[in-house]
Amino acid sequence: MKKSGFAFHVHHDTLFEWCYDYDKRVEYIKNFKPKQERKIRLRLFKLIPEDKLPVRLRKAGEAYGKAWDAYRKARDIYDKARETYYKAQIDSYKAEEAYTPEIEALHKELCPDCPWDGKSIFGKEEK
Repeated sequence: MKKSGFAFHVHHDTLFEWCYDYDKRVEYIKNFKPKQERKIRLRLFKLIPEDKLPVRLRKAGEAYGKAWDAYRKARDIYDKARETYYKAQIDSYKAEEAYTPEIEALHKELCPDCPWDGKSIFGKEEK
């Protein structure tokens, strides 16, 4: 179960701050912090019991946690939409490549006086 809330020593240079996920932070400390820092970091890092927090701070934390959860959900939706968009873009490029000869023939038919040279509509005489 995800544990979040205000905590002491989430980072070495801050007394207390919001911790998004206690277990993930512990895992990060164990895997990525310098070995000589791990023991003290893990000993001092602790979630502050909600009933010990001043009411105003507890309410602010609850609002912050809800906002964070909403942000994460929105971010997940955004990431999925971006992934779908990029896949569609790649599929579109592949489709364009597959139909290039047909499109070139259609272009020739519909734009008979076009100076397109494969790179620009501005031919040598247009520069």
